[in-house]
Amino acid sequence: MMVNTKKMLMAAWPAPFLALILTAWAQAQPPSFHDSDRGMQDRDKIRENIETLRMWKLLEALDLTSEQSTQFLPVLKEFQEAKQRFGEGRERLFGELESTLDSENPDHRKLQESLAGLDSARTAFHQDIEHFFAESRKMLSPEQLARLYLFEERFEKKLRESIQEMRGRGAGRR
Repeated sequence: MMVNTKKMLMAAWPAPFLALILTAWAQAQPPSFHDSDRGMQDRDKIRENIETLRMWKLLEALDLTSEQSTQFLPVLKEFQEAKQRFGEGRERLFGELESTLDSENPDHRKLQESLAGLDSARTAFHQDIEHFFAESRKMLSPEQLARLYLFEERFEKKLRESIQEMRGRGAGRR
């Protein structure tokens, strides 16, 4: 049985890249909402690298035709931008909650506004998710759509597991 060398190389290539990203991320202290500019830049770069890896692996898993790529990539980019906006807004709102709660007399009105903002952001993001999958259903085969669902579910889980594993190894060295 002959092994397809190109497929093996493509599957193995991201492993060192992912290991570097995860090592840097795992060794970093958990970020607070008051990070320095340098820390925020590092986090943004790591996030960008992870998104690049995510896109590359997703496109590999879906094995799109050129016509599908032309249709799917703009929808994927729009979804990634929506995820980024949600994450940034969520982080900002959690920062507001944290700073309000840290004050001597927390302002209940501010807390209610931040909580309402979180609810609104979550609702909007759920609509973005539904839009992404509805558009994907229009252009992907059932097999590709199944791969997309599995990829979305498994990539996040594998990423979290890898980070935990790296953090566990790092804790043993300290």
